[in-house]
Amino acid sequence: MSKTTNNSLTKSYGGKFGKDFVLRTRDDVSIMAKPPKKSLKEPAESQMAIRYKFKTATRWAKQALQDPDLLAFYQSKANGMKTPYAIAVGDYMTSPIVKEIDASGYNGIIGDRIRIAAIDKVKVKSVTVTLTGNDGSMIESAPCVESLEANAWYFTATVAVPDLTGVKITAVAHDIPQHTGELEMTL
Repeated sequence: MSKTTNNSLTKSYGGKFGKDFVLRTRDDVSIMAKPPKKSLKEPAESQMAIRYKFKTATRWAKQALQDPDLLAFYQSKANGMKTPYAIAVGDYMTSPIVKEIDASGYNGIIGDRIRIAAIDKVKVKSVTVTLTGNDGSMIESAPCVESLEANAWYFTATVAVPDLTGVKITAVAHDIPQHTGELEMTL
């Protein structure tokens, strides 16, 4: 693939040129590449699943960019060759990941804090923490507060827990397309 800028000959061209190459323009950059080839093989089940997810992602991105707030957000993330549409599709294709639950500051006392590290390709929208007792009963569940520290969210306890043995902490991160990532930890 070759790229060129400020080329008077190709700056307004686009499409297939014979069977040899295709031309397209993005952000005043002319791109010349070999044309894509369609495979004659029957796609595998895993390929079909990826195609379906991509098709769903493109529909979601088109709809999301109709929302002025989401359009402005994705425009702020776009740069160079990445359009707001491409950023939105990529956001849909990947789920957030909860990387770490740091319960070192949690002793079962009201006001204790649990730090959650969560990442996403574009943005983690929210994180929720649920505390479950060793008998499976829910102790409490609440949204976390985003920290100024990169990728950090904090949960503040509102219920006292005298015995932490077997208490399970579940952190769930949500992104803009409402996909989730989850991590559990037992004390």
